[in-house]
Amino acid sequence: MNTRLHLTVLAAVFAFVTPATSILHAQVLTETNAIDVPDGTRKCIKPKERAPKPTDLLLTPLACLEPVVNVSATTGNQAESFVNVNPTNPNNLVATSNTNSNSIFRAYSTDAGTTWTRGTIATGVACCDGQAAWDSFGNLFFVYINNSVNQINVILSTDGGATFSAPVTAGTGSIDQPSIAVGNGSVWVDWNQSGSMVARGAPVTGLGTWGPFNAQQAIPSATGSFGGIAVGPGPNGGKVIVTYQSPTGGQGPATIFANVDADGLGAGGFGARITVSPTNVGGFDFIPAQNGRSIDAEAGLVWDATGGSFNNRIYLVYTDETVNENNDTDIEMRTSTDDGATWTAPVRVNDDATTNSQFLPYVALDPTTGTVAVGFHDCRNDNGVPGPGGTNMIPNDDAEYFGTFTTDGGATWAPNRRLSGGFSNAAAAANGIDFGDYVGLSAFMGKLYAMWADNANCDGTNPNGTLHQFDLYANPLTLTGGTPTPTPTASPTPTATATATATPTATATPTATATPTATATPTATPRPTSTPRGVPTPRPRPTPPPRP
Repeated sequence: MNTRLHLTVLAAVFAFVTPATSILHAQVLTETNAIDVPDGTRKCIKPKERAPKPTDLLLTPLACLEPVVNVSATTGNQAESFVNVNPTNPNNLVATSNTNSNSIFRAYSTDAGTTWTRGTIATGVACCDGQAAWDSFGNLFFVYINNSVNQINVILSTDGGATFSAPVTAGTGSIDQPSIAVGNGSVWVDWNQSGSMVARGAPVTGLGTWGPFNAQQAIPSATGSFGGIAVGPGPNGGKVIVTYQSPTGGQGPATIFANVDADGLGAGGFGARITVSPTNVGGFDFIPAQNGRSIDAEAGLVWDATGGSFNNRIYLVYTDETVNENNDTDIEMRTSTDDGATWTAPVRVNDDATTNSQFLPYVALDPTTGTVAVGFHDCRNDNGVPGPGGTNMIPNDDAEYFGTFTTDGGATWAPNRRLSGGFSNAAAAANGIDFGDYVGLSAFMGKLYAMWADNANCDGTNPNGTLHQFDLYANPLTLTGGTPTPTPTASPTPTATATATATPTATATPTATATPTATATPTATPRPTSTPRGVPTPRPRPTPPPRP
């Protein structure tokens, strides 16, 4: 049976599935893991996975539409992932993510992602929210929240992700969503502490030689969360910028802010708060594709320190909604060439003509070329026709993964390319955090290394089956070719508020991590891509309980 006939038969079969079943499927909500927190305070409390239910979705995988590789191939949900490439050995990749247990999933590859050695790190002592950064010495730094949800810990690998050091504690107390970034001789971590952003940096002088962290720095007027950190050019390990959104509760609108430390590891500290952009996406904004977890604007940034044509340019990516609560969310980019003091008008990164959702963007800069790439989840092709246009009869609740790039400083973007092999559905994964709160990517030597949570199972390697728990899938994007589309530019005037303080905190070194191993080599066969379809997005109706 050819693929087209296969899809036609499936569509006919699912025409008999009742809409009531599909609606119930889309409205499954998350349980907290015996911890109740007010809406908009912290996202790091990891909810329980939802109970599996009989699926009304496709029961067998369709052929892969892109040449994907299953990185995790592990039972249970792996989501909220990061993938990093070793700048001293581009064949060495490391993937990390949340798991079902109090451990961080870790897989590493020494053959550019063809095969992977799998296991866990921070085994039995980690909650979640892991992020990683690899510096030019070959140090792979990894930050995460401990299983008691009261410490920000940093661990280090100097052997390509095979083993990690004992953790160093960067922060304690009421903490949430840390980020990590490296510069030329520095490593920085930021996080939300008791409702406001704080940060710490440490010098790095060689492979395995780093620290100690400087005193914890309060960031002026930085009430907010769900952002990121980047290190730019300059002395003392490089200038540092932190971004975040406020308020952190509700479905929006909100504002994205930034603060800059102009002398890096020097004594100066962070400067006044700068307004970067409004957004209609709040800290807990529910869309059909993340109907249990919600999304935030997920502002993230990179700072060009390559010495090339766009040296010292800051790129900030975030999610906006065209009209508040219409679920037509887009990925936007703003840039700055004056250390964050002013920012360009937004340039839309996704190039679809639909009113469907794009969400969870991540920006990566290739240090060898200065090319900037963005990856994101994308519902543009879900028109509610099971098979060719989704997994069920609900439009805009199934996501694929897309990527694109800019070579002209963010003014124009190459045609978006689908990287995933098929549709994934978060409700079908029964994962407490759906696709997660972020997806971390890396770019190096002309490639965007992209990895995401996926349950399409188009290659048949997901041990949970089709449209059940998430595995991590990868497919790199080559950062050349394509004709960028012109987009508008302008320069709005930001506002700023000042006052800086600094507060020291203590450090600690708890227990070391474990590194089990196993190998596998899944591959997939590319197939022709489908044509995007534009369908108005239905508005979700559930009234969620207080979110974790």
